[in-house]
Amino acid sequence: MERHMERRPEAEPVSFSRHVEGMQGLGKKQQNLLATLPRVVKFDEVPWVQNAQAFQKSYTGPDIKGRLTQHPVCSFTLREQTIFPGATSGKHRHYPEAIFYVVEGEGYEIHDDVKYPWEAGDIMCVPTYCVHQHFNPTSDQHARLFFSVPLAFELMGIFQIEQVEMHANYQVPEGAELIRGLHGELVGYKASDGLEFRLGFDLEYQHMMEAKRALTQFTSQPQTIYDQYLKTLAEQTRWRQGIPHVVHAKDVHWENSRMGKIKYLLSPYRPSPLVLYDAFIQEIPPGGHSGKHRHVSEEAHKILQGRGYDVHDGVRHDWGPEDIVVIPVNTVHQHFNADPNRTAVFVAFQSRMYHYLGHGGYEHLEDASQ
Repeated sequence: MERHMERRPEAEPVSFSRHVEGMQGLGKKQQNLLATLPRVVKFDEVPWVQNAQAFQKSYTGPDIKGRLTQHPVCSFTLREQTIFPGATSGKHRHYPEAIFYVVEGEGYEIHDDVKYPWEAGDIMCVPTYCVHQHFNPTSDQHARLFFSVPLAFELMGIFQIEQVEMHANYQVPEGAELIRGLHGELVGYKASDGLEFRLGFDLEYQHMMEAKRALTQFTSQPQTIYDQYLKTLAEQTRWRQGIPHVVHAKDVHWENSRMGKIKYLLSPYRPSPLVLYDAFIQEIPPGGHSGKHRHVSEEAHKILQGRGYDVHDGVRHDWGPEDIVVIPVNTVHQHFNADPNRTAVFVAFQSRMYHYLGHGGYEHLEDASQ
């Protein structure tokens, strides 16, 4: 009888992925990196440089490539800009929202053709995809703005900028060839390295946003989940157009909390044109200290007045006027005023993205001094 031999497949060679093993060590690697990066940025050690928007200081690098390179920040950039008397910033639009604290000066914004006045101590909010420009109408005083832009938009593929006008004191790069429009106006330049830059809106995005701006009402009652998404677009469009874009500090009250004396300018618990930032002002009494706590979210301070130090996970970090203090994720921290005679004051930006990821709130460890 003929025997039929069974054919068995040969075993395929095994290939290995060490993705899980690599992820396991990633957290420890990041912790080690954070320990090497400075928590305090000295104002005088960061130069003013010109770009299309204004003269700026960049404390953490210009974009996502700056993450964990200069300072221990993952989720946002930290910058400062000055606007000369009688001048303006560059006019532009981008998907990322942005938060500005007015360190000094007074002026106003034009956001999508609406004017919003501001003064020192206020928070200026630029909602997502808003045409905006800062104006300093005074004749003798600089306006100075401390601001931040979240990096999440770059990760999501919507980080591009449409530059409409350069700032009032802009100087093109040396050797650049100017490009002018029909009436002699500057519309761009071609740099000596061949890079060509042109001002103006991206027309494809412009038409898309004009179409969305018309969708401010959803008149019928949603009947399906899909209808709910249609309603969401209308609600978000109406929200961007209707909510005030400046939070005036004089209109917000102080709170005496377990963390200390705080004025919350932006939080999830009050209406705001921003969704990715919290912001507050805090005072530390002479010789006193804040509470001690920990939270997952990153935080950054601009010291407005006074001298003192922070203690982060048991390590002391000294700061003075104009310094930037960075608090990385999951850091136990507390603020101390080293001056026995003068109150210390700082403005804080905190990333709210962690709140939406299920890691919001504070773990309170010690009360502030009275």
